[in-house]
Amino acid sequence: MVSVSHNNKNSGRVGIIAGRGDLPLSLANNLKKQGQDPFLLLVKGEALPSDYTDFSHEIIAITKVGKFLKILKKEKCSRVTLAGPVARPDFKNILPDMEGLKLLAKISTSVSKGDDGLMRAISSYIEEKGFQLVGAHELNTEFLADAGPLGTILPNEDDLLDIKEGIRITQAIGALDIGQAVIIRNGYVLGVEAAEGTEKLIERCAEFAWEKPAGILVKLAKPEQDLRADMPAVGPDTILQIVSSGLRGLAIEADRCLIVRKDEVIRLANEKGVFLYGVSTESQK
Repeated sequence: MVSVSHNNKNSGRVGIIAGRGDLPLSLANNLKKQGQDPFLLLVKGEALPSDYTDFSHEIIAITKVGKFLKILKKEKCSRVTLAGPVARPDFKNILPDMEGLKLLAKISTSVSKGDDGLMRAISSYIEEKGFQLVGAHELNTEFLADAGPLGTILPNEDDLLDIKEGIRITQAIGALDIGQAVIIRNGYVLGVEAAEGTEKLIERCAEFAWEKPAGILVKLAKPEQDLRADMPAVGPDTILQIVSSGLRGLAIEADRCLIVRKDEVIRLANEKGVFLYGVSTESQK
């Protein structure tokens, strides 16, 4: 077992297990600006190695858990963060190493409990091995969404009513561990997120045609979600997809949702006439 002190979340080298998307690279760049030297484990087939040439890294299959642990120990990483989505492996066709088998045994009872149960099992396994699991938001709070309007475009009264209803629905499907987003228009639900993810949800709802932008995306963390391992995130591509799908705006949960490349996201939203709004779910109760 790796011997690690858990007394200070701001001490010790950070190991980033990198999946798809912009979050791992944005986090690595941010840590570098702080004078830190993160080490990246790039999940094979998910993270693009060409994006990480400026950082110490290795590429590794998601099932080689023992190798993950050995590399993190060798690189003197005491803190570990999971950044970017990773496709769930096909548990019937994988060839894990010995530590992978141990993890598989641990999570086998969690798979039926949905993504939250799976992520909790993985998180506890990492901590059992002596590493400190930290969230991207704990490493840098600048990634977190603020409450209220985040750009110059504001939601109108109908949008605010849809946001309120969208929160109610998203909290309901989140409590059932179904998904964390809904698209709603004038109180009518166009679609809810399930296993396909937010991108596919937006794409699916693009088939609903209207003459001018209408409908909003509401995205919240699930009530029992382990935010260290799996916090909801949006980025520039989210804004572009919202525009191409004819939606009016996006409401995300303040302090419980990451905005990757925040300045660019806000600039794009302003340029494209899309509102970006941070909501406090406590104020909606």
